[in-house]
Amino acid sequence: MKKLIMCKFILIFCLFFESCMKEKEYILNEDTFFLVMTNIQYYPKQYLNKKIELDCFVYDLIDVNGNIHRCGVRKCSSGYGCKCGKDTIIGFLLCYDSNLPEPKNQSEDTNDKTWLHLSGEINSIEKIKITVYAYDANDTININLTEVIEFLSFNISTMSIISDYSNLNYYVTK
Repeated sequence: MKKLIMCKFILIFCLFFESCMKEKEYILNEDTFFLVMTNIQYYPKQYLNKKIELDCFVYDLIDVNGNIHRCGVRKCSSGYGCKCGKDTIIGFLLCYDSNLPEPKNQSEDTNDKTWLHLSGEINSIEKIKITVYAYDANDTININLTEVIEFLSFNISTMSIISDYSNLNYYVTK
């Protein structure tokens, strides 16, 4: 009887140990996108070299020198629980060995975008700083005013275009 109990104990321990050692995956969905992305921005080391899956839309940032930076983003409030009305985009600078699709309806607050399902990982905790022209109080670009946007690079291992994005939200909140 003692051998049987000890065998069961060892089996349970082995199963527990194996599950603890299993590589952690992060799947960002409609319910978790905002919170996990916010956490990734503050604590990127925790997500370094971990598999991440997400649905996002393609967004091009054009810096003050005219360089295009292709990103995978969602629109959200500028901070956790923020009610200031100053919305921003949250996501990654995309790195892919092949061509990425062009953005669609980028300047419109609409769900009709180029949506992607991405799988990949962050290989560096260093954020890329992109200097862009800022908007003034009239929502027009002011070439005398700049701001710096920081993105982590996301290395895409697989990518697919989402044709039915009706269950995805352009704007995400907590």
